[in-house]
Order: sequence, then C-alpha cells, then structure tokens
Amino acid sequence: MSARIPSQLRAMREEWKGNPRLRWGTVAAAAIAFIYLCLVLVDWRRDLHSHYQERSLHLYKMTALAGQEYWVARAQSAQAVEKALQAEIPAAATIGLAQAEVQAMVRKLMNAYGRKLTTEARPPTEMAGQRGLWRIPVTMRGVTSQAQMLEILRLLESSDRLVTIEQFSFTFAQGVPNFSLTLVAYYRVGKLGVQGAANGAA
Repeated sequence: MSARIPSQLRAMREEWKGNPRLRWGTVAAAAIAFIYLCLVLVDWRRDLHSHYQERSLHLYKMTALAGQEYWVARAQSAQAVEKALQAEIPAAATIGLAQAEVQAMVRKLMNAYGRKLTTEARPPTEMAGQRGLWRIPVTMRGVTSQAQMLEILRLLESSDRLVTIEQFSFTFAQGVPNFSLTLVAYYRVGKLGVQGAANGAA
C-alpha cells in the first residue's frame, strides 16, 4: 500500500512534466478561481459599503428628526414664556406717567418696610430693537433690617408686573445693616408700546 502511493506520485509528476496542456489548464483554473475570489470580495465590499451608507443615512435622519422635535419643543416653550412676560408688562400713555407709577410702587414699599431708605430715580431707556418698550430703573439704599430686606425682595419677585433686580448688596458698616438695590420696571409707552404688546401676544 505504501509502495503504491509513491509510484502514483511519480506517475503524476511525470505526467505533469510531460503534458504542457495539463500545466496550462491548471494555471488557467487557478487564475479563474483567483478572479472569481476577487469578484466575490469586491461584491462583498460593495454590499458592505452600501449597507454602511444606508445605516448612516438612517442615523442621520433619525438624529435630524430628533433635533427638529427638540427645537420645536424649545421654540414652543420660549413662545409661552414670551407671552407670559408680555402679559406682565403694563402700558402707559407717556414715559412720565410710567415713571410716576414706578415711584408710587417704590414709595409704598418704603413706607411699609424701609422708612430709613432713600430712592434715586435713574434715567429711563428704550430697549434696543423694541420700540415703545422702556426700562425704568430706581435705586433704593439705606439702613434696614434683614427681615425688612427679605420682605421687600419677596414683594418685588411676586409682583404681577415685570420687575427685575439689576443690582443688590447687603453689608454691615460698624454693625449697622446697609441695603442697596436697583430695580428695573418695564413699561410699554405710547402707541408703539401698545402695538408691540399686541404683536408679542399674537
């Protein structure tokens, strides 16, 4: 059995050496097999690339859709906040009347909680890009207790009108509490102010 195998191998080797057609046929078959393998690999790579592009496009669309939903929700929330703020801005026929109303509000606070405070009216300014919308700052300063200061802050924050605190400080000088606060009240003044309020509420 073992002697027969070498003899067969020798016969195959002799046939391989003596038969050029066999050699060329084997080379051609190997070349065809190699080309086929290359084509299979190319098709596999093309399919993989196409699949990757489809997944990437799907992910991009999903991300874009999620972003749109997020920003739509943010825009709706911002519009709701803007409408709420617009509703808190009172209207006045003139800037002088608006200042008088703010001074009356400040005097009411001082009479109730800060008789030792003084006030300083700052020049009103029209908001840039929003004609008819004015900011009216007033500074309150002086000696007050911590309880009175907290009550003043609470009343300003709970006001049904749009009032912001631009500057605030509370210090002790020689054991005496000193309070300084600049509030800003917002008013729509004249026809432009009323028109702006209507556009904002729309």
